[in-house]
Amino acid sequence: MRYSERELTGILVGDAGYPCLPFLMTPIANPVTDEQITYNNIQSGTRIIVERAYGVWKRRFPCLSRGLTNKLICSTTIVVACAVLHNLSLIFNDKLPDDDLQDDHHEEPNEEIPAPLPNLQPADGFAFREAIIERMFNG
Repeated sequence: MRYSERELTGILVGDAGYPCLPFLMTPIANPVTDEQITYNNIQSGTRIIVERAYGVWKRRFPCLSRGLTNKLICSTTIVVACAVLHNLSLIFNDKLPDDDLQDDHHEEPNEEIPAPLPNLQPADGFAFREAIIERMFNG
């Protein structure tokens, strides 16, 4: 919501299950041009990096793997605390827990598709995505 109200800046990346919005870049369903194919490859590569980082965090902080059931403000504080602790662990060369020490909890993929945000239409995201492709790949 804060992105749609322009309280936060930046661009998020999401998979095809999300709507394409001016702040949420998703892959092109059926790319036809070289530029669109390149965009999809870069977008996918970026998502993979982010998802790997989530995996590292979930190994280090199992509460993130199980899901937070706290109120949003408390969950936000927990995630920020995990980020700070993770960065400190990198500074002090703290090792990640071994995979075999983790519980056998396997997360099911989230099939829930978010509801569209008010006042924003996928057409806005498509136009913004095309502008990015034009600027980045057509010089």
